[in-house]
Amino acid sequence: MEPRVLAAIIAPNAFKAIEKAKIARVEQDIKTLKTAAMAFYADTGTFPCTKCGGWGEDPGLVHQITPANCWPNEGGCAPGCTNVPGWDGPYLEKWPQSSPWHQGGGGRYNWNRWSNYSPPGVGVTCSLAGIVTLEVYNAVPVSSLRKIDENLDDGDLSMEYVFVSGSVTNPNFLQFVVACQ
Repeated sequence: MEPRVLAAIIAPNAFKAIEKAKIARVEQDIKTLKTAAMAFYADTGTFPCTKCGGWGEDPGLVHQITPANCWPNEGGCAPGCTNVPGWDGPYLEKWPQSSPWHQGGGGRYNWNRWSNYSPPGVGVTCSLAGIVTLEVYNAVPVSSLRKIDENLDDGDLSMEYVFVSGSVTNPNFLQFVVACQ
């Protein structure tokens, strides 16, 4: 068989396998972050503060957040976000630095803690919500985002506990509501 023909047969399957592996890694990262956040919550009665370690940095699941490492380039944290009583971590070995699509512009995982938050389409308001946000900025194929949503939620990228911000066809972030208390 001619090499070009063989390459035409093999290449699409190889690209599908690579994309499938990227999807599996993001799903595992999200599940790991959820488990760590729930352990943090069990120990402290709250979730880590929003991005208190900095954009794309550990919010307190690997290292306890102190005044010295809380938003070091932004002038510190809100009250109650450092030296959280009951912290008994580390809850993670390391914070995932980037997604498998990082080279294409989709990148960091961020942590958010929101009060009085209503996930789109759910019909409830969370007095406290913990949310993992993955920056995607059009670097992640929408078909891959849909697959992640199908595997972790309902397959609808506009609502429920896994959804995108921006438009479904032009997403900026993939958001996963870890818990709604």
